[in-house]
Amino acid sequence: MSKKFLAAALLPTAAFAQQLTIPVNPTMVVTATRVAQPASSVLAPVNVVTRDEIDRLQAQTVTDVVKTLPGVEVSSYGGRGQVTTAKVRGGTASQTLVLVDGVRSASPTVGSTDLNSVPLNQVERIEYIRGSRATIYGSDAIGGVINIITRPDQGTNQHKFNIGAGSNQQRQAAFSSASQVGEAGQFKIAGGFDDESGYNVHPLSGINDGDRHGHQGYNAMLDYQQGLGNNWDLFGTTRWFRNVGQYDNSSAASSWGPANHQRNETWIENQSYQLGSRYHNERYLSELRGAFSRQDVYDYQDTSGRDQAKNRTYTRQYSLNWVNNLKLNEFWTLGGGADWLRDMLDDRSRSSGSVYPADAKERDNNGLYALAQFDNQTWQAELSGRSDDNEQYGRHNTWQTGAGWRFVEDYRLSARYGTGFRAPSFNDLYYPGLGNPNLKPEESKSSELMLDGQTAGVEWRATGYRNDFEQMIQWAPNSQGMWTPQNVGKVRIEGIELEGAFDTGWLSHRVSAEYKDPKNQVTDKQQPLIARKGAKWVTQAQWQQFDGSLSWIYQGERYSNAANTAKLGGYSVWDLAVGYKVTPALKVSGKINNLLDKKYQTSVGYPADERAYYVTMDYAL
Repeated sequence: MSKKFLAAALLPTAAFAQQLTIPVNPTMVVTATRVAQPASSVLAPVNVVTRDEIDRLQAQTVTDVVKTLPGVEVSSYGGRGQVTTAKVRGGTASQTLVLVDGVRSASPTVGSTDLNSVPLNQVERIEYIRGSRATIYGSDAIGGVINIITRPDQGTNQHKFNIGAGSNQQRQAAFSSASQVGEAGQFKIAGGFDDESGYNVHPLSGINDGDRHGHQGYNAMLDYQQGLGNNWDLFGTTRWFRNVGQYDNSSAASSWGPANHQRNETWIENQSYQLGSRYHNERYLSELRGAFSRQDVYDYQDTSGRDQAKNRTYTRQYSLNWVNNLKLNEFWTLGGGADWLRDMLDDRSRSSGSVYPADAKERDNNGLYALAQFDNQTWQAELSGRSDDNEQYGRHNTWQTGAGWRFVEDYRLSARYGTGFRAPSFNDLYYPGLGNPNLKPEESKSSELMLDGQTAGVEWRATGYRNDFEQMIQWAPNSQGMWTPQNVGKVRIEGIELEGAFDTGWLSHRVSAEYKDPKNQVTDKQQPLIARKGAKWVTQAQWQQFDGSLSWIYQGERYSNAANTAKLGGYSVWDLAVGYKVTPALKVSGKINNLLDKKYQTSVGYPADERAYYVTMDYAL
């Protein structure tokens, strides 16, 4: 991994940015404001993982990449193909916004994104920004934003083929081909297949002994970008994936009934389309983008089929985004735009055979935002605000401000404060028999103080933060004694993050450590499944024909319940990857996950996989 925190290739909009008196070849990021800007102008911790870094990690899934990022804890219900979500700075998975090429990817029913559902072979890089971004993106952008980018840089000509096999009878094949078309066109096509028999992700002795919970996945994408003269660009993308995975639905004997053995299967198919146009000149950029996605989910016993599924959801999501950026002069930039989002739940959807309430069929959200930025190389400042009008819960306004001071060359002190919110999901509101249609959005107030710099070849960053959450959606008894989602939670999370990046010879290192106090203000208990302490170290190597990586992740012990009466032990996990270029085009690689065969859990009752081995062969033109 390069020693730069923000190592990333120039974005498609970088040509616009370079015309605005920005230093030659700056590191550019797009997630902070939706417009490409130098990383040095972002008043928040930002990390970028490039495709080369992903390849040296020999990551098998998007989860394998995201779990190495500072401040991230992943919760998984098993191995590959099982539901896995990311939590940032101690928040919930629904308080972390996950984008794919700048478009929301969270399920309207669940409210969070399954990282394992995003095909890694399509990914070009991953941008990650911590802290509230609600004034830019609206709902869910509280703990941070993860932007998974699949669109290649202009001028890319690369063709890659990959096959591999590994533990649990895993096998995979994938390809990605990006080509320049004429003088101003860029085309990409990618596809892949992944199959694994899995392991018993939820073992219950004497009940489901010998079970395996595997998965099959298929994916494909097409992307095209076309420049029209010097100022206009058109772009469009279509993506498709189908994932079929098994999970355990068994239960031990209890007062609720006798022991039950049941293995279920989930069948998911997702299609998404995106079309947009961008205009830019020396001072102004305007981008209009429309997107549509549809996802069909079936859940059924594996002894039957999806046609007999009593649990099925059909969701549709439409969005339209208009982004604008105006460079007033050398120091001042204004931005703003409008968003429209429609979430739909098809009336064929069922839960245990029951229909969803009529109110669950559709909801629209309209958002307007504005942003002002100042940067004279010594002082930086930003002020932004947003208003969202949702037909389910009404209007919600957010604002954010920040300032930075470069008091010495290569050293900066900055501070930020902002508000945010998280809208309740369709399941929170309308799940048959258990939903609460009277829920309000969760609200947050976030403050942050950051000091970053470069000393003796080490790029470092120290950040302290406080996040206050109110109206947290948690399960609690209602007036009739039934347990339903309620706005009863009040949580304060205070934390410190330390990061460093440096080179030692042909090795590059990225290290981080964090301590946080996730306290429930109502019960005075620690939030469950959130570790107070964590640390990560990723080192990558490039030497002659060899490359590789060694990564270490430590998470401290966590309480497994809200009453803080039971704990999950802490864990340290090592992964090792080595690759060798047989020829300039052919590379053979091997990886060992969980090198020391550590037994641990990130979700209660769902052990992580044991030591696993993978071998891959890559051919690139």
